[in-house]
Amino acid sequence: MSDSRAFNSSLKNEMQGFIDEKRLVGFKYEGEYNIMKRFDNYWKERGLDKTGLTPENIAEWLLMSDSEGAGSLNERVSVIRQFSKYLNGIGIQSYIPAIEAKYIPPLPHIFTQDEITELFSIIDAHVSCSHVFFSKRMSDEYPILFRLIYLNGLRISEACKLATSETVFDEGIITILDGKGRKDRLVYLSKDMSELCLQYLKHLEKVTGQHQRWLFPGRHICDPIGIATVEHKFMEFWEQTSFSANCGIKPTVHDLRHTFVVNRINAWSEQGLSFSQMLPYLSKYLGHKTFNETFYYYHYTREAAKNIRKKDSTIKKVIPEVMRR
Repeated sequence: MSDSRAFNSSLKNEMQGFIDEKRLVGFKYEGEYNIMKRFDNYWKERGLDKTGLTPENIAEWLLMSDSEGAGSLNERVSVIRQFSKYLNGIGIQSYIPAIEAKYIPPLPHIFTQDEITELFSIIDAHVSCSHVFFSKRMSDEYPILFRLIYLNGLRISEACKLATSETVFDEGIITILDGKGRKDRLVYLSKDMSELCLQYLKHLEKVTGQHQRWLFPGRHICDPIGIATVEHKFMEFWEQTSFSANCGIKPTVHDLRHTFVVNRINAWSEQGLSFSQMLPYLSKYLGHKTFNETFYYYHYTREAAKNIRKKDSTIKKVIPEVMRR
């Protein structure tokens, strides 16, 4: 929804029009919206008029700050490139900057069975030392949340914002609404995972004394858990493992999704199923927009997993028997 108060510079109407157009054609443009807010402040602070972009008036924007890397710079410049194209499209002549910083994303960390087993043992054993209720409550969320990501290949944003109204654990189904690319999809859970989630949801409503909107509430019960919180806790858990000190590639929460893909493809290979035949199913399950995206994803993860030994199924080792409380 448009908000005339979102932008305040001389190009505020054009900025809002740009965001509205991107969202109208199906892009979420959430992170990009925040970048445009920063660019709006940049434009306003310099007292720039309602003109197009020039090499001179965006020179400072194109500089990499001390607190960012090439990836962040590329993202900032990329959004402004799109904005400049939009300005040209509505008749405001504007300079389109080049993206000169080359960013090569690091290969993902593909977890071994031993790493996964120890990691989830640490997550399961975690009990907050804080006497604050929400902190203790959230200790019970992490084992379920990280399992949903790992065992079902969810994106971290999808897991964090999963509403209880979108789950039918009795039937082993969760619905991902408005996922990446604004696509909806169904994710089918194993029987063990369904029972664990159902047990957890009953536990959550018992300790809070009310029906919950979010499957994983954050510090404030009415809000979903934040992505930054999940990333921080994941790193805290990982650093407690015996593998963290000698790990060449620092893992992230998203690497659980990468590992899911590798494990799934390995399992199909053991069953004699070809990747090309299963590609459409994997693409739909992951919520990719095209088969090419999944094909790239596969090769990206396969490169990282090239030297990983053959894995066995770990599902029985990462499903806890009971809730802690």
